Amino acid sequence: MSGKERGLFRIILKNFIASFKPTQHKLIGEDYYGTKYYEIENPRSRRKNSPRYFVPVNKDDNTQEVPVEWEAWLRYRRKDPPSEEEIRQNYQLQMIKKRNAAELEAKHVSNGLQKQKQINEGERVPFPIYEEYKNYGQDYKIKYDGQKHEKDK
Repeated sequence: MSGKERGLFRIILKNFIASFKPTQHKLIGEDYYGTKYYEIENPRSRRKNSPRYFVPVNKDDNTQEVPVEWEAWLRYRRKDPPSEEEIRQNYQLQMIKKRNAAELEAKHVSNGLQKQKQINEGERVPFPIYEEYKNYGQDYKIKYDGQKHEKDK
C-alpha cells in the first residue's frame, strides 16, 4: 500500500516541477491578413486535443475576421490545418465575390442616381393608381342590409 502512495506522490511532484517548464508553442501557419496560428505541444498532457490559438496582427482590434478554414481548424472541426494552396484559392474566390458585389452595387447606385436626377429636374413621377382605390367611398356597396335574418329571431 505504501508503494502506491509513493508513486502518487512522485507523480504529483513531477507534474508540479513540469508546470514551471515552458511549453512548446508550434507555429502552424499564417493567413493572408498576417494572423499567426499556433498549437501548444505538451506530451505530458492527457488531453485529447492540444490547445490551439492565434495571434492577430493588430492586438487592439477585437473584431478581426478569421478565415473560415482557419476557424474550422481552431475549433477542431478539421484535423489538419489548411494548406497554402487552399488558402490562396479561397482568397482568390473571396476577391472575385467582392469585385462582383462592387459592380452590382455600382450598377444599383447608378440606376438610383438616374431616378433621383429625374425627380430633381422637375419631372413628375406619377403616383401609381390602383383600381380598388380609384373611387374610394363612391362605389361602396352595402353588404349588410340591416334586416334581421330568420336565424337571429
